[in-house]
Amino acid sequence: MVKDRKIGPNDPCPCGTGKKYKKCCNGKVDWNDVFRSGKDWMPYLSIRGRNIHFVTRIAEILQLDNNKVKNLSDYKKGFTEKAVREIHEAILEVWAPNSDITSILESTSEDVSGLYIGDYDIEYISRGIVRHSIYANKILVVDPFIYPNSVRDEYNPILEPAQYRTQTLKNVNFWLSLVPWIESGLIEVIRTPADFDRRLNWESMQRQRKKIEETPELKEASELSVEELKKRHMKKQAHTHLLLSAPDSYIEELIKKLDLEKDGYTAKDFLKYVNKERESNPNFLEPVGPGSDGQLHFMTTGANYEIAKLTSSITKSYLVTDLHFKWREIEIDRSQNNAESRVWSPFAKAFQETPLKFLNNLQLGHALKLRNEGRLESLRSFLLKVWKHARTEDPFDEANARLFAEELKEQVSLAKEEWDKIDQDLIKIVGVEAGTGLLAAGHGLFVGAAAAAVGVATLAASHKMRKHFPERFPAAFFMNIEKTP
Repeated sequence: MVKDRKIGPNDPCPCGTGKKYKKCCNGKVDWNDVFRSGKDWMPYLSIRGRNIHFVTRIAEILQLDNNKVKNLSDYKKGFTEKAVREIHEAILEVWAPNSDITSILESTSEDVSGLYIGDYDIEYISRGIVRHSIYANKILVVDPFIYPNSVRDEYNPILEPAQYRTQTLKNVNFWLSLVPWIESGLIEVIRTPADFDRRLNWESMQRQRKKIEETPELKEASELSVEELKKRHMKKQAHTHLLLSAPDSYIEELIKKLDLEKDGYTAKDFLKYVNKERESNPNFLEPVGPGSDGQLHFMTTGANYEIAKLTSSITKSYLVTDLHFKWREIEIDRSQNNAESRVWSPFAKAFQETPLKFLNNLQLGHALKLRNEGRLESLRSFLLKVWKHARTEDPFDEANARLFAEELKEQVSLAKEEWDKIDQDLIKIVGVEAGTGLLAAGHGLFVGAAAAAVGVATLAASHKMRKHFPERFPAAFFMNIEKTP
């Protein structure tokens, strides 16, 4: 921060929320005094501000703005022990051990925000984020980076960085994929109270383990989710850890044992293929060989249920996941859930599992368009009405996703019919042959011909109907999504 910097009421607030100073920290934090006095400004940053600062530090440490990083190979070479150590030191810089985590999390509370505790593989978390962003104000995601002070020294990535090189690469890739969402304010990456309280973390894990052992339904759900995750990731994990990570000498020996050379597959050819795979895989670093340090690999769902529930109560967010076991935890504990989870988690479950292919076409642009046009709340209200009309008496019933999908599809069809009527009414007035041809030729040509044929007043009425169509038929939002390739 620049010491002589001056902040005016209409300047972007230095805390990083993206709001103007007069509508954010004014009256709460005197940023001009902070700059003049040279105070530590990190504690005053919003969560979005902390996220952006952390991404900036990652870019500095890895020299991503440096012309030296020209390709994927250069990028991966940047994950040295020194870089791993500095990235984790940046975590402590952004989230100091003495941080008042409760106050920080309380500051992000907002109507209809979801806390994601599901599969963190970018393919699956992206799907969840995109879907829920069209009705939630924002989605909270727990940082996948291990908090250095929460583990013993031998596992501390600042003290023992070599074993974290690959995991750091994967975590940085995860963060960089979220940058557009963070900048838009749709996602905030948070830390939980467990990171700052070892006893809380340990005791919550023990209670979680005991709960699963003593609850047959949860034990069964846990086993099913393990199988679910195996189906999703086993093939990819085996490819990475058993093939790409294997030393060249092992691969050569394997080719000889399998006697594949008789079929024309030489060890040299296969190694060439493996090396190409190693180079092109963004989450893979060089294979473990003689003298190399072993690598720690983690799979996370953000937080265990107890910590997630505590965090959601502080942030006033509902819990959302894409894993059967997590849904069962939420369902079984429904009477103890906060108000937000009781209202929104059952809906989120149905929406997450809705088998409508066009929902897979949702993108960041759709979520931003809703907000820019001020239609987020109206679409949210519409979706809640569809949900209440379609669901069974049991809000967590597996059938609700199918029923919700059928009702939503019907509403989209009705919106299409009404939209087509507007076009058909004008075509009838202009003439079938001329109208059809002009529509095919382009909207501008059609408008000109229509104005000449029916007059400005009639055309203006038609335009008004189109303009206000989304207000009358919120399901129209999904019409364009269906067309997205």
